[in-house]
Amino acid sequence: MLFDPVHETVLPNGLKILAVDRSLSPTATLQVWYKVGSRHERPGITGISHIFEHLMFKGTERFPKGAFDRILQDNGMSNNAFTSHDFTAYYEVLASDRLEIAMELEADRMQGLLLDPEEFRSELAVIREERKQTREDPPYGLLMESIEATAFTAHPYHWPIIGWMTDLETIEVEDVRRYYRDFYRPNNAVLIVVGDARPEQVVELAERHFGRIERGPEIPPLKVREPEQRGERMTSIRKAVQLPGLVLAYRSPASIAYEAKVLNVIEFLLFHGRSSRLYQRLVYREQLAADLGGGVQFRKDPSLFTLRATARPGVEVARLQDAIEDELRRLCREPVSPEELAKARRAIEADYLFSQESHYELAHNLGAEECRSSWRDYAAYLGENLRVGAEEIQAVANATFKDSARTIGRLIPDSRAAGSAEESA
Repeated sequence: MLFDPVHETVLPNGLKILAVDRSLSPTATLQVWYKVGSRHERPGITGISHIFEHLMFKGTERFPKGAFDRILQDNGMSNNAFTSHDFTAYYEVLASDRLEIAMELEADRMQGLLLDPEEFRSELAVIREERKQTREDPPYGLLMESIEATAFTAHPYHWPIIGWMTDLETIEVEDVRRYYRDFYRPNNAVLIVVGDARPEQVVELAERHFGRIERGPEIPPLKVREPEQRGERMTSIRKAVQLPGLVLAYRSPASIAYEAKVLNVIEFLLFHGRSSRLYQRLVYREQLAADLGGGVQFRKDPSLFTLRATARPGVEVARLQDAIEDELRRLCREPVSPEELAKARRAIEADYLFSQESHYELAHNLGAEECRSSWRDYAAYLGENLRVGAEEIQAVANATFKDSARTIGRLIPDSRAAGSAEESA
């Protein structure tokens, strides 16, 4: 259920436009989503999608370096960008009477980036430092990276979004130029405007600023498929941390599959709130875990359902794992009670409805689903979740939580570990 209708238009050059007219306030968000992320990379250029996210702010011939941010600030706009496995997105939050300014700037950098070699080398140094701070320094950063590298042997989900450090040291500016030509095209992009703007106005502005950009070659579908996992896999990382940690990762279907919605309900049963199964048992009753996290990863291709727990002081990780596995077996063995299922449904419904309150979040959810499959899957999300019954939960749990299809990761405290990627590996 969506509060407001989504108006879809496709320009002759292939740019898809999604417009949602909301006059709650004289504000809007403009977002440009490119259907390219780390799943489109290859060994040697891992991290290039994220690199390009940085380079999109380095200037064009028409708007040199610094002009983009200065114009946005002068007009009271905020902006940012993010990269995922399946997409890269750029956005502005603005007063709705400034919509055309943001539209003009985004259209200009879709095809006009200068990609100066000096700027490229400088930004690579920034990204290498970012990798250290976000992947190598946090307690679970390298372990989650190792989990995916172990679970995926053929699929591009094998490498992290930010890329391997070795590639960040050797990638060349010509790799980036080729990537720009291949993927940053209107027929590989989605323009989303949510806020105080009429759909016909949005389309008119898009035609004026994006319509002149030539359509590029169609992006061929990714043909790589991950082979079936036929046995339990294990990985570990030694790190200078105080408490040991555990990650269990099970194979899960692509986001478009109905089973992924069932796993989303299971996530709420296990993790959502203090009354959820794992919090009640591991944190409160038996006091085995200091913290918990995890759930189903919604991605374009089959991915993982993860369970992460940090042991309390003095608790063996094996005991923590036994308790988690016991709860998973209970899901497989016993139907969920009507009361517990009703509570999970209420939580899912509340999250879904609250996610539509802000222009930005609604646009984000539409864009993510459009890049994975279709924005209509977001519109259907709540209904599909609310239809999930106890028998389906039991069936999907039995199909998912199998020892032969899981990867186990352990975080091992070691005061001698320096924490660098190379030494941890």
